Amino acid sequence: MTGVYAMIRYHIRFVSLLLFAIILFCFAMFQGGFVSWFIFFAISPFLLYAMMLHFTPLNFAIVERMIYPTYAKHGDDLGITVSFRNKTAMPLAFLLVREMTDEHQINDQSKLIFVGFKRHFKWTYEIKNVTRGEYHFQGLELVVTDFFGWVTRTKKIEQPHTILVYPKTVAIPFSTMQMQYDQGTVLAKYTIMKDTTMATGVRNYQPGDRFSWIHWKSFAKGGTLRTKEFEDRQAQRLLVCIQQASRKHFEQAVSLTASIMQSIVKHQGEVSFATAGENRVYMPFVRTDGQLEKVMRHLAVIQANGEDTASAIVRSRYEGLNQSILIIVTGEFTKECQQLLLSSTQHVRAIICFVIVTMDELKSMANTYRTIGQNRVIYLTEDMFSQAFTEVNRP
Repeated sequence: MTGVYAMIRYHIRFVSLLLFAIILFCFAMFQGGFVSWFIFFAISPFLLYAMMLHFTPLNFAIVERMIYPTYAKHGDDLGITVSFRNKTAMPLAFLLVREMTDEHQINDQSKLIFVGFKRHFKWTYEIKNVTRGEYHFQGLELVVTDFFGWVTRTKKIEQPHTILVYPKTVAIPFSTMQMQYDQGTVLAKYTIMKDTTMATGVRNYQPGDRFSWIHWKSFAKGGTLRTKEFEDRQAQRLLVCIQQASRKHFEQAVSLTASIMQSIVKHQGEVSFATAGENRVYMPFVRTDGQLEKVMRHLAVIQANGEDTASAIVRSRYEGLNQSILIIVTGEFTKECQQLLLSSTQHVRAIICFVIVTMDELKSMANTYRTIGQNRVIYLTEDMFSQAFTEVNRP
């Protein structure tokens, strides 16, 4: 129905324009004199141009859309340049260009251009402080009008384009992690990095194994991909889980999760990734840059939803979970988290719970960390993210 009303208004405008021209001519005929005919001939070119604009087909085409930086993170400024071409037969007076998108940060972007005989256009604008998420550019909406706004034409050019804004990350320096097992009777020191200097054997290739780990001699002999096995008595297997149930400090929780995953993969650590939320996700192996990219893409679009918590991940009993250290990232330390830390010793090796807090909340706390059995709760502000691993080792 909206299209029907727009078409009716479009034709009513033309009829009104035609009636105005007739009335103006009749006025000049009956009134006579220099002034009356001067007014008629002065306005006639504009009336004729408006009538021609009403019937002339509009023809535009998007030549190119450039978005920089190509790898954008939360908080960055996006620069967008759109090049388009005017193929309309007659010269145009004014052209209003708008972006067609659902995102309110982009929907307000528009520019008024005086066209004339110009054919090629380049429109550049900037979006300040973009938020994490997926941005869909559907195309351009071009509004053409005459000099007095008597006739208005709209043309839409559809050219879908999507850009992903990744979560903000900080560099977390590698630090050896110390965890207490058997209720503190043994202090075991582990590293999240494999020792790849000495191979202890070979095994069948598994998806996610690094290219440098392939045993080329056995491949040359048998034609089967085999992977070197390394000494990993001191290697920790980690499972990083972000809780989506808590909306409090959720953006900061996403940022910390992305930073932890980036740091572990960079140092060739054994890590898995999981989300506890409405659509639960579990990635058992995150070793290569490609697998890390999948994690980052998921963290770019993840939202705080659902009532699922990290305890559901533990109850799922994924393969190798009982040998893993579970790292939980959340914006709120709830009773469910506390219960999980008290009752999950038989399912995981240990639990480290990072809780995001503000500086005021941190100042009101007596300690920035708590020990619950063999597990730890560590409170971090956004400025302390780079110290996440070193905070684990605090006595």
